[in-house]
Amino acid sequence: MARRKKDERPDGAPSRGTGFEEAPQAPFVADDTEKPGFGAANRLRLTLGPGGRVVIPAALREAMQVEEGDALLAWLEDGELHVLSPRVGARQAQAMMKGLLGSGLADDLIKDRRREAEAETRG
Repeated sequence: MARRKKDERPDGAPSRGTGFEEAPQAPFVADDTEKPGFGAANRLRLTLGPGGRVVIPAALREAMQVEEGDALLAWLEDGELHVLSPRVGARQAQAMMKGLLGSGLADDLIKDRRREAEAETRG
C-alpha cells in the first residue's frame, strides 16, 4: 500500500491546505459544582498567536452562543480578560433587573386594574 504525501488528497490531487480549521474537540461542559467558567476544571489552555490573536475554541464559542462575525464585549478585571457575547450579557442584565423589580411591572399593573374594576362594580 503506497503512502500518501501529507499535502495530497485521497484522490491524488494536491491539497489546498486546511487554513485555520480546528481539530475536533470534545464539547465544553462546565463543572456544575462551581460558578460556570470558574475553577480549574473549567479552564482551557489557549495560545497567543501573531499580532496578539487568541483563537476561541469551537466548544467555547458554542457555549458562548457566538458565531464568526459576531461582536463580543471584552474587559480586564484584576488582570483577567473577560469576553462576553452581547446575547448572554443581555440575559444577565434581564435577570439582574428582574431581581431588582420584583414581580414585574406588568403584574403590578394588572393587580391595580383588577382593584379598580372591583371598586367600580361595588359602586
